Amino acid sequence: MTVLSRRNFMVGSSIALCSLPAIAASGEDKFDASADVVVVGLGGAGAAAAITAADNNASVIILEKQPLSSLRSNTRMSGGWVHCPDKDGNKEELRKYFRALFSAKYDDKPSVGEEDDVSNGMAEYWVQYTPELVTWLQSLDPELKGKKFSGPAQYVNFPGAKTSSYASFHLMYPERMGKTSSYNKPKSEATEGEALWRALEKGIADRQAKIKIVDSAPAVELIAAPDGKVIGVIAEKDGKPIRVQAKKGVVLASGGYEYSAEMRKAFLSGPSVEGFAFYGTPYNEGDGIRMGLKAGAALSKVSSCAARMIWAPPVYHKGMRIGVTTVGVGSPGSFVVNALGDRFIAENKIMGGITNNSVYEKASQQNLDTMTYDNMPAWQIFEESIFKSRPLANLTRSTVGYGFVDYGAPDNSDALKKGWILQADSIEELAKKIADTPENKGRMNPEKLSNALKRFNEISAAGKDEDFGRNPKSLKPLEGQKFYAIPLFAGGSNTKGGLKTNAQHQVMGWDNKPIKGLYAAGEIACGLNRGGAMLTDALVFGQVVGKEVAQQ
Repeated sequence: MTVLSRRNFMVGSSIALCSLPAIAASGEDKFDASADVVVVGLGGAGAAAAITAADNNASVIILEKQPLSSLRSNTRMSGGWVHCPDKDGNKEELRKYFRALFSAKYDDKPSVGEEDDVSNGMAEYWVQYTPELVTWLQSLDPELKGKKFSGPAQYVNFPGAKTSSYASFHLMYPERMGKTSSYNKPKSEATEGEALWRALEKGIADRQAKIKIVDSAPAVELIAAPDGKVIGVIAEKDGKPIRVQAKKGVVLASGGYEYSAEMRKAFLSGPSVEGFAFYGTPYNEGDGIRMGLKAGAALSKVSSCAARMIWAPPVYHKGMRIGVTTVGVGSPGSFVVNALGDRFIAENKIMGGITNNSVYEKASQQNLDTMTYDNMPAWQIFEESIFKSRPLANLTRSTVGYGFVDYGAPDNSDALKKGWILQADSIEELAKKIADTPENKGRMNPEKLSNALKRFNEISAAGKDEDFGRNPKSLKPLEGQKFYAIPLFAGGSNTKGGLKTNAQHQVMGWDNKPIKGLYAAGEIACGLNRGGAMLTDALVFGQVVGKEVAQQ
């Protein structure tokens, strides 16, 4: 079992800092600790940056706001999928695909990214790094296994999607995926994001001569020299400020702003606090974005999310709902309606294919006739066989697998008893129960919902959805004597827009010039204008910035 302790990571209440004398920098600045590189945040991007910087002969201090003993980053809580095209595949076709992915521009379609020079530069790094990702991770821990599970690429209409030998991999240590969470279990049982984290964890441990971690130390402010170059970070440790010098540069890898109500209000559309939910770590509160803005950083695509429509039980963190990785939306024997009782989307678009990381835009649309947000939240309506066949939330990862949401029994019985799942003997009764919820506030119309059920059963029997074009393979009338419902909110794993960077992920100012000494990687500066692949982006640009800053 490879679990890093406070001792062998050289962290704790005082070890990492008190063992280092105060060091005077230029001018009047004094520091409590010093390294070539300071990394803010210990997720996938931060770990990759630290490991790569150390491999390029730089000393590194990582500042992490969570206690290391219970560290739960989005990387660790994830499904652990990395994109790793065939090393011998057609690089030019891969280049075409990645350029389209970052700019979302293909054929005669307009660019979503709007900055093709940056998008093309980032695509070049993906061409260079992604075919080596599994090999790189296995170099950190040879016991890690990568199992290919998909291809061609997700965005099948992008050039190169079918001709670039694209592939994605599940990460695991055992021979097969588990059915329960592997959080804090022996490494031999680790799968998904837990397996990815264990490999990164070992990579850091094997470089402890170069990498030191200070946990329970949220970073609060960047330190800049008179010429504007970022030369360090102020963090809080044991209630006191500490100043950490960065001789070569600072890497912000502190994640997105999923659990900052004020940033949600500023950047997300619609009822951004009540209508959105995320199933990533509640520790992502936009810290790095605040720090970057204060240092003069510009923003880019900051309203972008890796999100769709997910279930969020009435479990809250700082007044915001905690979502769960939702299972079964779009399954045969189910359909989705808005708050009024009308179908409004082909349900398979919510969870799969090329749309599953942009459906939040549909969920947060405003009805321009009534000026209301009728799709927030929406409701999944389903039959009893779905309720009885599987958990409605994924139990192996995310907020359930990592202890933020106590889901209870996998047969859904506890969630039903808590009122998280609504059950009724008729569709009209179900409509009334939905209307009585604080989420719906009386908007559900029993007649509309009854008509939606009737219509859905008709098109399912016919085998063709003439209303919204749902995949015929998933069409099946609702059967049984009971009906069920759960609310679906706009949301998903994380936000992904944030600080503006160039292709090397140097943070840019509003004058479109790099801020010297400042880099960002991961959710805080993700340039993917469509698609998920957040882990891949974090690992690629973590390595890119780790090498860039170490060579300064």
